[in-house]
Amino acid sequence: MLQDRNSPPPSTLQELKRLIASRRLVFPVGLERVAREILERPEITAFESAAAVARRCRVSPTTVHRLVRHIGFGELRVIIREDLCSTASGLR
Repeated sequence: MLQDRNSPPPSTLQELKRLIASRRLVFPVGLERVAREILERPEITAFESAAAVARRCRVSPTTVHRLVRHIGFGELRVIIREDLCSTASGLR
């Protein structure tokens, strides 16, 4: 959860990574494993269901949904897709 509860949730993947790196966003142990997998392989979240992500991370789909709520925004998939698209368009 964001350490400063008055802060808005992250709106980009880079902002999410900065919040984690600065320890302004801290995860309970169970959620941290899923967060690491998602950040290391964002394409799994961008294009697979919560159930598929859960299977890859060996957790329940509920854990994946808890992670999204813990971060503070509902559309993690949209943010990751936008990041992947902007990265891909920069390769042209």
